[in-house]
Amino acid sequence: MGMTHEASRQLRYVQQVLSQNRKPIGFFIGAGCPLAVRINCRHEDGEDGKEISDPLIPDVAALTKCISEELRKKEGGPDGAWEKLIEICETDELDTSNIEVILTQVRALRMVAGKGDVRGLSATELEALDANICRIILKEVDKSLPDINSIYHNLAFWARSIEREYPVHLFTTNYDLLIEQALEESAAPFFDGFVGSRRAFFDLGAVENEHVLPPRWTRLWKMHGSINWRQDSDGNVVRVNASDSNESYLIYPSHLKYGQSRKMPYLAMSDRLKDFLLKPSAVLFISGYSFGDEHINDVLCRTLESNSSAIAFAFLHGPLDEKYALAKECALKTPNLSMFSRDKAVIGRSEGEWRCQSDGHIDLPSGLIEIETDDQTEDLKSCSVGIGDFRIFSELLNEVAGRSIEDE
Repeated sequence: MGMTHEASRQLRYVQQVLSQNRKPIGFFIGAGCPLAVRINCRHEDGEDGKEISDPLIPDVAALTKCISEELRKKEGGPDGAWEKLIEICETDELDTSNIEVILTQVRALRMVAGKGDVRGLSATELEALDANICRIILKEVDKSLPDINSIYHNLAFWARSIEREYPVHLFTTNYDLLIEQALEESAAPFFDGFVGSRRAFFDLGAVENEHVLPPRWTRLWKMHGSINWRQDSDGNVVRVNASDSNESYLIYPSHLKYGQSRKMPYLAMSDRLKDFLLKPSAVLFISGYSFGDEHINDVLCRTLESNSSAIAFAFLHGPLDEKYALAKECALKTPNLSMFSRDKAVIGRSEGEWRCQSDGHIDLPSGLIEIETDDQTEDLKSCSVGIGDFRIFSELLNEVAGRSIEDE
């Protein structure tokens, strides 16, 4: 029998760490988290049929399809700039089902074009593609949480429920405003690098000195920009109402350095992640992130390697070997990166299937451990861990927050 990891023991340890108030604790929220917020719930075949629903915000593939359909319709023919761009991406063997890859290519070509043409696209066409892609992203991503009982509110409520020595740090690659909504509606104060009210501006000095702010203020670091960040005509980075400005969008899905003022917020956010992971005994929980961004993977793994007192827990939604090759690679070379998937875990660089006790999950929130037994012999047939589902993880956060308030 190969290596195994005892599920309830590991999950109780996670539960215990979440209850800490003397450790630096952070969360990394990836693109999979908004998919856990479901809307338009309905039954497939009448009232007794299977219940289905839609994600509040589409995943990358669905968003890419939406952008492609709208731009093709707008251009009205095969000779449009979008079709030329897709042909270029296919020639370069890039993933045309990922709008982040496509947008990065647009900006790389724009750098080369200067005021002229590159690969059959003019600088004007590339600028228009950039603006149109970001405009459609804004339209599709600018959504609100349905109520104050959402999974994001569970995270916000947990962040403000414990009196802490260190602030909670929230890192996200998402452009949406869901976490901002949840923090505000939960009366959880936060700092995101911007200062001001009418037209808040990005203050690098305040970011670098955020440690002087009270620990009860959550820190929010948006690694890839936001739908309400803009670059004004003077090159300043400002925060506006998402749909109220025609200025240049600050959505950047890669670490491509395409202008000093645009790269400055990105590098500042990346530095915040490094700085957090270098803190003694820091703990980072990663949810909804499939380790598809090699630049972020490099920051995570290299910084963890340089600080053995820090630890990160990565929670993956599906089976480990299904689509998480890069994630597994990171965990197998980083001793203080523990990775929990549905069927396996990598802990201390050791990969193994989950091992469950028949009654070892009774005092844990529902869905964290799922056990299937033989109907006749009652022997254990399979064991799976559901913490990679952000909805289930948020229930654990809610349980910890409620228990903390009772203790007080």
